[in-house]
Amino acid sequence: MPNLRGPGLTAARCDPLGAVGDLLAFMRDNEVLIEIILFFLAFADSIVVASAFVPPSVIFVAVGALEGAAGGPLMPLVVAGALGAFVGDLTSLAIGHCFRNDLRKVWPLRDHPRLLARARAFFWHWGIYAVIFSKLSGPFRPIVPLIAGASRMSWPVFMAASALSSVIWSVLLLVPAYLGFQAMM
Repeated sequence: MPNLRGPGLTAARCDPLGAVGDLLAFMRDNEVLIEIILFFLAFADSIVVASAFVPPSVIFVAVGALEGAAGGPLMPLVVAGALGAFVGDLTSLAIGHCFRNDLRKVWPLRDHPRLLARARAFFWHWGIYAVIFSKLSGPFRPIVPLIAGASRMSWPVFMAASALSSVIWSVLLLVPAYLGFQAMM
């Protein structure tokens, strides 16, 4: 039987958890980059296309646990995660504003019309609260800021809601694991 994975590819490389493990090992070996990596993971998770390829929740919990076990600082991790999520939300808001008339036609949203419709209904029903709640729900996290932009939500109102939700999201992912593992050590 032929090797369908191609030359040089192993099961570990095709396993997304293997990639997470590799990233965590890289972060452990390059501690000075932890905050920068968390920033970009949170940023990517707030962008529609990139969020499909980035599992930041698992990585944030793992980093919180590892830093707690090592006695490392917590606040820089929370700030990096919150800032990355906030900047990602602002980017998605701007993209939604630019493509407001074409969101249904843009990939990957054109392939998921039901998700877009559900997110739009969620946004119209909850308004500013949708921005806050969407950060805590996986599928809507990158889409609600797009819809907010397409709906021409006020930038200051969106920024306030996004800043609050980004801090809450970062704290909820990092702090429990950090404190839990710090208590065990």
